[in-house]
Amino acid sequence: MTSEGTLRYTSAPHRREAILRRVEQDGYVAAADLVTDLGVSFNTVRRDLRRLAGDGLIRAVRGGATAADATAPPFTDRSAQATGAKRAIAAAAVAHVEPGTAVALDSGTTTLEIARLLPADAGLTVITHSLPAIAVLAPRPDITLIGIGGQYGRDTRSFGGPETLAALEHLSVRTLFLAATALDGSGVYGATPYEAETKRRLISIARRTVVVADARKFALSAPIRVCGWEAAERLVTDGVPEGFAGVPVQLAP
Repeated sequence: MTSEGTLRYTSAPHRREAILRRVEQDGYVAAADLVTDLGVSFNTVRRDLRRLAGDGLIRAVRGGATAADATAPPFTDRSAQATGAKRAIAAAAVAHVEPGTAVALDSGTTTLEIARLLPADAGLTVITHSLPAIAVLAPRPDITLIGIGGQYGRDTRSFGGPETLAALEHLSVRTLFLAATALDGSGVYGATPYEAETKRRLISIARRTVVVADARKFALSAPIRVCGWEAAERLVTDGVPEGFAGVPVQLAP
């Protein structure tokens, strides 16, 4: 038989076409899922991913593949952009910090500004995988700091991967401040699989999620949808597109 389904499993070109479709549709595909869906071995999947990555069609990452352009802009580049807006957003966001509670800070340049502005002597516990935030908070004796490790990403200056997800699994926080690579009317987007999975795990351990992002993020794009607006309580920003109704908005002064 030479049905389309059979070709998809047995023909390398058809397998690679199927992989590309998955990456284009979802932004990321796990190697383990490809083994199951295509009915081939891990070695076959690894060869296909290496070939597609070598042709510049995808980007091979640990455990799977993502879009070829799915990389986060370097932290140093992002930290120099919209600095005034980020500080204003952070100042507005810290008003949602409740004394005596646990707070989680996602990695990012806006959440780093929040780390700098956390109120003194409020009895806070702060959980974060952001190395710059850890460095800012480590000297403060009034804060109980839980730093989450894992595989270090130099572009984002944060930790990610299975070790990070495992460390977060049994934690709980009152408020999560969630960063974003891009935003649109349907939700929050991330640049890499590690980043997106870490954000989702943070959302799962938080009683409420506050998205913090400057208005430029509505003009940017990223390949992986982290969550819809139903996962967030509010968005703190300096501006939104006309007609935006995804979630209650707090505009920073």
